[in-house]
Formats: sequence, C-alpha cells, structure tokens
Amino acid sequence: MSGNTKVNNQKATSTDPGLLDQRSLENHPQFASTLANGLAILGCFRHGQSVLGNKDLAEQLDFSRPTVSRLTFTLTGLGYLRRDEASGKYALGPAVLSLGYPLLSQMTIRQVAAPEMLELSKIAHGPVSIGMRDRLQVVYIETVRGAETNFTNPGIGSTRPLLRTAMGRALLSAHSSDDRTRILARLRELHQEDWRKFAGAMQPAIGEIREKGFCTAIGDWQPNLAAVAVPLRAQFNGVPLAFNLTLPTYETSQDELDRNFGPRLVNLVRNVERSLGFGTSGHY
Repeated sequence: MSGNTKVNNQKATSTDPGLLDQRSLENHPQFASTLANGLAILGCFRHGQSVLGNKDLAEQLDFSRPTVSRLTFTLTGLGYLRRDEASGKYALGPAVLSLGYPLLSQMTIRQVAAPEMLELSKIAHGPVSIGMRDRLQVVYIETVRGAETNFTNPGIGSTRPLLRTAMGRALLSAHSSDDRTRILARLRELHQEDWRKFAGAMQPAIGEIREKGFCTAIGDWQPNLAAVAVPLRAQFNGVPLAFNLTLPTYETSQDELDRNFGPRLVNLVRNVERSLGFGTSGHY
C-alpha cells in the first residue's frame, strides 16, 4: 500500500467514532456541543500533561476562557477533575476511573491471558500487552511484565499511533476490508505525516499476518523499540483486539522476531482463543 492508496470518506452516519466526519457530526441537529466540549477538556489530560490550567486548556482547544471556566467548574463538581488550590490548575479526578472500570471488568480475556502473558514476558524480558482501537489510535487495556522486563512499559489506557506500530497494524488487519479502507481514509486526512511515512507498511503487515499470524515493526514508532503483534481471531462487542510484545532494538533482531518471538506470541493468542471458546462467529 502506498501513500496514493485509494480510500473513501465516511459520513457522520457511521456508528464508529473513528470514522465520523467531524464537520458533519458537529452540524447534526442531535449533536450536544456542551457535552462534546466537556469531554474535550478531559481529553487534554494526556501523558505529560497531567496538570493544566484554564489558560492551557483554552489555548489547546481554542475555546474562550469563560467557556473553559464553566466546563472545569462543572467537571470538578462532578468529580471528573480536581483543582489544586495552590496553583489553581486541574488534574483528572477519581470519577474518571469509574467510567473506564465497567468496560475493563467485562474483559475476562485479561484474566484468562495473564498467566501466559507473564510467562512470555519473562522469557523475552519485555512487556506483553493487549490493545484495541480507540478512534484513530491504539489504546492498551492490559500489560503484563516480568520482574526483569525492560523499560518499555505501556500502562492501561496509554495510547500509540495506528500506522507506526505493530499493534496498530495488527488491529487494522482485523477489521473488514471496507472498515479498514474507511479508517485509512481518516488517517490520511488527519495524520498526514504518519500516512506519508507509514501507509506503505500496512499491506505488507497484512501479508505477514496472513502468512505467519503476526506482523513486526522495528524503530517505526520509537527508534529504540521493536515489536511483534498478533490480532485476535474474535472481537469484544464487535471491537477487534490484538496482543503485542515490545523489546528494545538492541536486544532483538528481525530474525529473532520472525523465528522466536512471533511464533511464541501466535501460540499464546491461539491458546487464549481456545480457553475462551471462541467459535467460528468471530465474537465472544
């Protein structure tokens, strides 16, 4: 696949938030802009930006200061933000955790897979993770690491790019051809640099997965990181999942990923599928 790959646009009628046309969505008569603005405030608190003031939020979102002030006041009152009295800035509050927990608690795959994930992590000296697609990014829902694993430790809820990572490519491969085409269209539109550099890696990754069950990426997301990923042959509530193993580039090679860790990860995922009784429907 090249940067000239033909892709189609998707209107706001899609139920997949990663495929919604933002302008059409915002112009829809049922769109609740105040709710969207509040969620946008919460979305600003990403890794490296754990504490933000009203001025910071207004600049990030191009909102007026009075609008931000009303939103942060409301979110603080509801427990989704907490305010530091000394600095006047905000951090995420404990109510945010209560939103995500019900989803994670339904994912029994995390408990079923944990023993084998830990075993592989100890052998490889690297974390083994499960991820899913959140709009146009990967979000991790579990990471298991042994006592001697390396510094690459993606936590639950942390995000990664789709096109740059083995996990992202594995997740994209697990979508139907039509859905994948639409997701790629949004990536081309909104992540132009990643599209220019890494769109060409998508088709070879699909070929790898069809042939060997896994795909690899070395240095594409971070120059010092290598990864192998395997898509699950089933979905959680209609959402594809994938597993990956991440290692420093100085501790592995393409040959090692192909001969050793890739097949090990495929075996892990197939064992998990059998343990959960995945049927031919591709759902659980």
